[in-house]
Parts: sequence; C-alpha cells; structure tokens
Amino acid sequence: MSGSGGFYKYRCKYFLTHDCNNWVYVNGAACAYCVADGRECMETEIAPAAPRFPRDIYVPQPCDGTLHYMLMEVVVEDGDGSNWYLRHKVSAEPLVKPIVTNIPGPVMAASGFHTHHGFPMNHGGY
Repeated sequence: MSGSGGFYKYRCKYFLTHDCNNWVYVNGAACAYCVADGRECMETEIAPAAPRFPRDIYVPQPCDGTLHYMLMEVVVEDGDGSNWYLRHKVSAEPLVKPIVTNIPGPVMAASGFHTHHGFPMNHGGY
C-alpha cells in the first residue's frame, strides 16, 4: 500500500514514452495532464471495418438439453458494417455425383483357412 490514503498508486501510462512523472490510481491509465494535452486521443485506434463478404460462424443452438452448433454465415448489408444478419449456410451440391454401376461380390476366404463358427482357423500346424 502507499503511504497515505490506503490506495495503490501507479505511474502514468506515458511515464516512459513522454517522461510524465504523475501518478494514477488505475494501472495502465493516463493522468489528467496527459489527457488534457491530448495524448489519449492520439492513441485511440479506429475500429477496422467489417468485411463486406459473408463469413462463416458457428452459432450455438440449444436442443433437448444439449448445445449444438449450426454453421451459419454473417452477411453485411451496408458498407460500414453496422447492419448485418445471419443466414443458414447453403451447402454446395457436389459437381459430380458418384454413380455405382457394379456392386462387388463377397470376398472369398484364402486357401488354408477354414471358418469354424464364424472365426477363421489356420490348419497349417500352428
């Protein structure tokens, strides 16, 4: 604890970069002098714009007491990304559907092996 008041004190956020010698009560915060000088405004970053193309996300859906995740996509309606909606992901049909023209026959047991009650038995003297 610090000497008076019973609160911890921390160095200003700009202690190393701007040689500020003031103290604050919140770790990582700027002091009142640095805020008044406009240093805090320079540090703020503009949020990146939302992508304009749809992107996939998994949305939790409760069903019969269990949590399932559905594949959906986020679609942005306007350029700034403030209006968007969710829609079900459309599954793409395969370009070529597999066609089976010949069904393979049963696999025959190798010679020297005989089955007894459904289990292969080797009569080679082992």
